[in-house]
Amino acid sequence: MKIVFARDLRVRQILLEIPSNKPGWYRWWAPEKALELLLNSHYINNKHLSVIRPYLTKQTWSKTDYYFIYTGIAVKDSIQNRLNWHINQHHTKSSVESGFLSTFRKTISSLVAGNQYDEDATNVLIDMLLVEYCSLDYPIKSDKAKEDIEKIEDHEMANNYLPLNIRGNKKPELRGFLNELKEARRTALC
Repeated sequence: MKIVFARDLRVRQILLEIPSNKPGWYRWWAPEKALELLLNSHYINNKHLSVIRPYLTKQTWSKTDYYFIYTGIAVKDSIQNRLNWHINQHHTKSSVESGFLSTFRKTISSLVAGNQYDEDATNVLIDMLLVEYCSLDYPIKSDKAKEDIEKIEDHEMANNYLPLNIRGNKKPELRGFLNELKEARRTALC
């Protein structure tokens, strides 16, 4: 596993250090300030931070506590391409309207700006985050990569409380937040 500040992956030289020919999986970690902006968003009805924070997996890096908020996988493309998409994607009219905007970016823009077109506000929050990633030595799109990486994702979802993962998230403690998040994502398209 490697850990990097998301903002550093805006530097092409650093992004290119991530394998461009391997699939993998990743975790997103938020410091307290980012966690508060997401879970106590002005664009949802309730404040969820104090209820959800005790359930979150916490790690300390450089004397700062970070909370595990999202996991994802790269099977159909490289881990480099997937992280680049989440970090550097532009919120063009066509990407927002076609649904091609990264689901991670949709969620963040909906919570911090109430508007999926607000690329700047989304980037400010993303730049606060850490990304932990792992590339695996399989061919991209291979059945073995899909099988093994999806098992990892299932394990992460089953053993952690991940408030920004919507699909397949069955943690009852997150239900209220996830329902409000889904609504915020619907209304943030306007």
